[in-house]
Amino acid sequence: MNDKDQVRAAVQMWMSSLDSGDLEGVLSCCHDDIVMANGGAPTAAGIEVMRDRYAPRIEQFEITSGWEEEVLKIVGDTAIIVGRYTVAMVPKAGGEETNIAGRVALTYVRSANGAWKIIADVDNT
Repeated sequence: MNDKDQVRAAVQMWMSSLDSGDLEGVLSCCHDDIVMANGGAPTAAGIEVMRDRYAPRIEQFEITSGWEEEVLKIVGDTAIIVGRYTVAMVPKAGGEETNIAGRVALTYVRSANGAWKIIADVDNT
């Protein structure tokens, strides 16, 4: 599998982990020093901040996500992938579906074991 296909597989692993409610799977897709600048939220960094943001969502909602790649560039051990995403969240306790859509730029770095990990997540929800 070439580098671009590996990055695409890493994006799919993130989405399938999120959609299946697997918090540890979501976190395993991230670099420990991940930086998040997402839709109106303050910029934050670190895997524990990511855990704190995603644990309540995964606990409270059934999530279905979608992805459409626009650009993927790789330079050495760094990849930037830009695309459009959708997220549908249905409360597990019942209630109306919430839909979110926007564009996102993800920066991945290749770890020492060869796995691609998200180090920056910037979106415009």
